[in-house]
Amino acid sequence: MNKRRHSTKWYFLQMGYYAFMILVAIIMAFPIYFALISSVKGNTEIFSNPFVPTVSPVFENYPRAIKTGHIDKSFFNTIYITLSAVLIAMLSGAMASYILAKFRFRGRAFIYVFVVAGMMIPIQTIIIPLAFYLGKLGLFDNHPALILLFTAFQIPMTVFVVTGFMKGFPHEIEEAAVIDGATHSRTLFMIIIPLSAPALVSASIFNFINIWNNLLFPLIFIRSAEKQMLALSLQSFFAERGSDYGGVMAAIVISITPTILAYVMMQERVEMGLMAGAVKG
Repeated sequence: MNKRRHSTKWYFLQMGYYAFMILVAIIMAFPIYFALISSVKGNTEIFSNPFVPTVSPVFENYPRAIKTGHIDKSFFNTIYITLSAVLIAMLSGAMASYILAKFRFRGRAFIYVFVVAGMMIPIQTIIIPLAFYLGKLGLFDNHPALILLFTAFQIPMTVFVVTGFMKGFPHEIEEAAVIDGATHSRTLFMIIIPLSAPALVSASIFNFINIWNNLLFPLIFIRSAEKQMLALSLQSFFAERGSDYGGVMAAIVISITPTILAYVMMQERVEMGLMAGAVKG
């Protein structure tokens, strides 16, 4: 009898958990749903039937958003800057993590804490000195400088995730590589980095999303319209053409699609990397 009661209680707990998670999923997905259905509506229909899909889609919103809001240029600028910063942060973070995870030397713990502490520094607190020194160096309106800034702020997250993952590798892997005559750099690039792919992908996805959605750096350091990133183009689109809500929604859909696709395509690797890093760290 007690066993049956326990089974019934567990069943209702599971049902409650699934119901709660479904509710959370609906709440999280609703803004995306609203943007999608509104991106193919006219202004009148957006306000008259805001939550109902249209029967007469207005696909002209997308080319109008690209042409009027110059989303095409800022989109490719954002792709270039984001991928460059992510790749540099991934490579730099992997090399730093290998040293911190596998080598024993005085000050190693301090260096690790010093690097990871960068995650706790709000960007807003250092934006003024950054702007001052970049202005002195004449690096405003400069994509390479922006890439290096983004990279510097993503390295702490990368080191934090990847170091914990690499610590779980058995030392026999490196010993076997040394016996075969491999150098430390060859061991890193041929063995350690491929084995660390789940952690590197996890960190890179979060870095990709952080850079893609960043508004502050482009707002401060980019001046010319042809070098703008997507987040800044969306802001000007709202300010100048706020009455064209269908075009605005189309621009939003264009801007969020890459981050959603990146996470969906790499979801399993992200979860594997975070779980393995947490357990091994």
